[in-house]
Amino acid sequence: MRTSVPSFPRSEVLPEQAQPSAQFLRPDRSGFLAGWPRPVLRETSHDVRQAWSSVASRAIESIHNSGWMKGAVDQAVGDTIGNGLKLNPKPDWQVCGFSSQAEASEWARNVATRFRSYARNPMECDARGKMTVAKMAKTQLQSHYAFGEGVARVVLRKRPNSLTRTKIQLLTPLRITQETREEVRLHQGVYQDADGMAIGYRVRARQNGFDKTVDMPARDKDGRPLIIHTFDGDADQTRGISPFAAILKVFRQVDQLADATLVAALLQTVFAATIKSNALSEEVFEGLSAKGDGEGEAALSNELQAFFDAKSAWSKNAKIDLGAHGKIAHLFFGEELQFHNTNHPHNNYLPFMRNLLREIARAIGVSYEALAFDYEGATYSSVRMGIASLWPQVVSRREDLSVPFYQAVYDAWLEEQIFNRWIAFPGGYRNFLRVRAAATQADWNGPAKPTADDLKSAKSMGERLERGVSSLSIECGDLGQEWEDVAEQRARESQRYKDLGLPDPHASKGSPLAGKAGEENEEDQDDEDEDEDEDKKPPEDDD
Repeated sequence: MRTSVPSFPRSEVLPEQAQPSAQFLRPDRSGFLAGWPRPVLRETSHDVRQAWSSVASRAIESIHNSGWMKGAVDQAVGDTIGNGLKLNPKPDWQVCGFSSQAEASEWARNVATRFRSYARNPMECDARGKMTVAKMAKTQLQSHYAFGEGVARVVLRKRPNSLTRTKIQLLTPLRITQETREEVRLHQGVYQDADGMAIGYRVRARQNGFDKTVDMPARDKDGRPLIIHTFDGDADQTRGISPFAAILKVFRQVDQLADATLVAALLQTVFAATIKSNALSEEVFEGLSAKGDGEGEAALSNELQAFFDAKSAWSKNAKIDLGAHGKIAHLFFGEELQFHNTNHPHNNYLPFMRNLLREIARAIGVSYEALAFDYEGATYSSVRMGIASLWPQVVSRREDLSVPFYQAVYDAWLEEQIFNRWIAFPGGYRNFLRVRAAATQADWNGPAKPTADDLKSAKSMGERLERGVSSLSIECGDLGQEWEDVAEQRARESQRYKDLGLPDPHASKGSPLAGKAGEENEEDQDDEDEDEDEDKKPPEDDD
């Protein structure tokens, strides 16, 4: 019977799972991702709070007991700080009230000289009187690799053998408590305001031999830093975490691989000889030793006993005694003595170890060659490319971790200098407090970028300067120097050489102006030669 409703052909609809999709994590038919437990998503500050203690303890243990990790940390600290960062004050002369840029530059040079004297005297800068500012900065950076953060305190101490009262006291991050109370905005020992800025710290202070919990402000009412807390992390973090957190498992693998390889090699060295026989191992070695003490004979059957008696008698007589050094024994028939060589480390040991060390070096921020001192197969181009890839990370580490420490020390020291009128400032101390940020602006120059070939690097520097794509400020900054200091030093050296009657060591060599000067000198010399020739000619007669 025909229906009154016409029917239309319908296309077959595929099941939803069979339809192609462009979404992330589309259906995994192999089930590979299904076996991966899904991590919980939460703020980084909570992850740091949960893992801080366990990561810090394992990171410190790794640094203390591993030459790889200790060397990697020392290499990273050396690349970042070297022998210390150099101050180059850059005050905003218009905001501060200087009459000109030249006056501000003269003031900056005076400040840099005085700060250098302060920073290099432990009795002036260190509350414990043991470290210079550069050494304290290195310790801060080492604390970053161990704890993930560095902590210091700015105190005022008047001492008879020091001029300034501003002192820096390094603290272990363990002194900051791990207490969290959301109702008072206390997270992991750090007090925060409504915007998340650190305004105070809960610290365990040592008083009269006992630990006492005290709350310390981060700054005073005038903005002077009291607690210097440096770390690298996300925006919502209040405490740092060691960069070793990503490689603790890898370090453990390196340690286990080295121990297992050593044990295998020792076992093969000790048991380097075996006897191939159909008999039981105990009786074989008993016959070889030729003791014949009959141990274990009661457990043997009569048939086997006769066999081993004959074997023992054979071993007693068939030997050449070498005294204390051993003997040569003639084995019983059916036995074979085999010697074995040590087969460890295996052929894949070195490639696998190198791969683990590369992962460690990548996480710490140093090159594999610098970590392992392994330059096998490395070329000039590969080393140069490795340095070029890591150098931005070194500069970033310097700016994020070391410069804030130096800047806080410089800020506190400069305030005392201006307050006591030891350093003149336009408008005095009150104006300094008003324009503190503009007055304490500074650049901090670190060690020079390492090079694989100094000659090629110097030629590249000269080529950039000659073509006008760089400047003395940029090139000197890459070398860790300030161009004005270099220029002044060169001027003093040139003047001293001139006073001694010696040629100027800084005379231009290969400069475009050198040729013109040489051409002018040659023309002058030619003129003088012509004058001399004319003088030598005989006088002409009047006739």
